[in-house]
Amino acid sequence: MVITLVQAIITASKTSSLSFSDAVEYHRDKQRFISTYPQYPDPSLTRLRKREFSRLSQNGGSVYLDYTGASLYPSSLIKSHSKWLKCCVAGNPHSTSPASLLSTRATEDARNAILEFFDADPADYDVVWTSNATAGFRIVGETYDFRGKRMLIPRDAHNSLNSLARKAQAGGGSFEFIEFDQTWSCSSGVEKQDTISRQAYLDALSQPGSSLSSLKNMEQKQQQQQEQDKGLIFFTGQSNITGVKLDMSLLSIAKDLGWNVGLDAAALAPSTRISLRCYPSVDYMVVSLYKICGYPTGVGALIMKKSMYANMTRKETFFGGNIIGITMDKMEFSLVEGSERFEDGTGNFASMAAVASGLKFASRWMSRYTQRNKILVKWLVDQLDNIYYPTIGGVVEQEGMNEKQHRSFSSSTLYKKSSSTSSASSTNSSFKRKRCASQSKGVKLIRIGGPRDLDIRGATLPLVFCASDGTSLNYRFVIWAAAQENISLRGGPCMCNPGASSSVMQRGLITDLNASSLLAVADVGIVRVSLGIASSFKDCWRLVKFCKRLTQKEWTNNMWITYQTQFPGANLANDIDELQARATRKRDT
Repeated sequence: MVITLVQAIITASKTSSLSFSDAVEYHRDKQRFISTYPQYPDPSLTRLRKREFSRLSQNGGSVYLDYTGASLYPSSLIKSHSKWLKCCVAGNPHSTSPASLLSTRATEDARNAILEFFDADPADYDVVWTSNATAGFRIVGETYDFRGKRMLIPRDAHNSLNSLARKAQAGGGSFEFIEFDQTWSCSSGVEKQDTISRQAYLDALSQPGSSLSSLKNMEQKQQQQQEQDKGLIFFTGQSNITGVKLDMSLLSIAKDLGWNVGLDAAALAPSTRISLRCYPSVDYMVVSLYKICGYPTGVGALIMKKSMYANMTRKETFFGGNIIGITMDKMEFSLVEGSERFEDGTGNFASMAAVASGLKFASRWMSRYTQRNKILVKWLVDQLDNIYYPTIGGVVEQEGMNEKQHRSFSSSTLYKKSSSTSSASSTNSSFKRKRCASQSKGVKLIRIGGPRDLDIRGATLPLVFCASDGTSLNYRFVIWAAAQENISLRGGPCMCNPGASSSVMQRGLITDLNASSLLAVADVGIVRVSLGIASSFKDCWRLVKFCKRLTQKEWTNNMWITYQTQFPGANLANDIDELQARATRKRDT
């Protein structure tokens, strides 16, 4: 007991948002946590955080929970690269001067480090430097020959990948989405909600009219389709919203069935070692360095098989020194060979010397922090899934409300029990039935998206916050309120992934563009929590503590008053059933 009190005094003095009683509660909860998960303590990771990420403990203590957005860079990487910049004379690499040659060597060393990190055979793969993963998609979309071919895109794709649908159509091909499973539930019994089934992939990969309900006679199918080039499928390695990980066996199946195969590894690579020798079916893979090791920003890579150059024939123009010849009257041009033909302009050469060191750092620690984060995610899911609004006199608040009350709620009505007993229309009732309310505990604060099978997801949790009446709590307010406690979260109406967000928010596919724009500004969205290399139990505990405060009427109302002074006109809670129904109505065909 004495030790706990001493620890609490130290914790409260270093963490501005925690009172002494909060700190006592934290240490008691941590003791229970470690007794439940004895494999959690890892002294090397504790020392790593103090050594490389000490800035998280400064200024009252920061909680960073946006690792899917960007990893944190280690201090040693910045120090070593700063030393290189101070000591070296690095110039534009497109020359043979000493300064240029230094930059060229740094760029080639970085290229080799990328291939080594992803265990890619240099004889088979090239690295095309990009500014980020999105730029890698753009190169593929603008140069791949889609004529007469299909483009397959999983419905949980990032918008950067979704853009290839338009490129395929404009390039003389067609596109098709692979849809989610339609089952969902508020209960924890649904193991694979917000996922795309293996069967859905197999059906899409098969020839039109054929079926791959089983993989019998696969050898015969391969012989029949080996020479066919159906087009391009780009898999999502890990969803940036739900954290769902791809069944990697689908890569070889797609290749055997005649597809060119792409892998969006932007969200997967920061926590999973990918060996392209183990997955040689991958023709294209895109990554962003800042997501893996935090630095350098503005550097990404398209890792592609050299055999794919034959399909990348639609580059229509040039934007730099990647040409060999040019005519001055018609501007006809010929491109250089290899990866540089797609590298328009001068790349971020001053940062290239940091790539190898950053990847080496990530490779050393990845397996350790990934295992720790699995434990933290399990604890977070258990805790967040059991936060409820208090009942009033032991009576659960009614869900039924009249139309006027449904449209918007101010702080004064958020906790007010509705007097209406009228039933909603059939159009609006579907969303209300999805609200996670318990007749014994009251309305649940958070609905957690994604599968409950934690073995098939990474350390990313999409959270949908509800008000005490079951309507949607303003996600911008949640992020703002968290920031007041020095907690960094990310949120949005679709989080650059309209398919996965629609599934998590349990709405249909959006087909009305104007209504979609209105939804985007309706303060209704997802709050995403993601863990990474420096995440700790204390970070997760502070998040849970913050979420519990959102169920306290006085605390939330006081925060809302301050929020309204900065963002007048906002609503604390919103009911968007009518707008959502309009946005997802079926098109007239």
